[in-house]
Amino acid sequence: MTDYPIPLIVRRDIAAPRERIFKAFTRPELLKQWFTPSTDISVEALTFDFTPNGEFRLRYVMPDGRNPEVAGVFQRIEPPELIAMTWIWQAPDPLENIPMEVTFEFLDKADVTEIVITHKGIPSDTACTIHANGWEGTLTVLAGFLKKETDR
Repeated sequence: MTDYPIPLIVRRDIAAPRERIFKAFTRPELLKQWFTPSTDISVEALTFDFTPNGEFRLRYVMPDGRNPEVAGVFQRIEPPELIAMTWIWQAPDPLENIPMEVTFEFLDKADVTEIVITHKGIPSDTACTIHANGWEGTLTVLAGFLKKETDR
């Protein structure tokens, strides 16, 4: 796997316990409520086996009618600290079949949890910018989801 030029790292502090944040990553019925870069994009879990070596496949439903899919394998799961997985966009995406890796780290801080996303293997500056914006948006949607859940 080649990093171009270096791994993308995105960090965000979220005001929620890391156990609660970690849980939001573990079940498809929770993921579909937030694992998207924007609230106008929905996500469907076509396959989701949250176990080491378990496979996942997600479909994003875009406002313009496109439905890009990403698939991968959960490589490491260390509750509530870490999730590492492969990340491969599926045809007909411009990045189809390029193997990438994504790691989510959940760091317990005083009153917040710091989420660190490390995305390796992105093949170009343009793709890096797109993924950076996507992960930033996803963390914003996650924070909103967790706040809404707390307010209930």
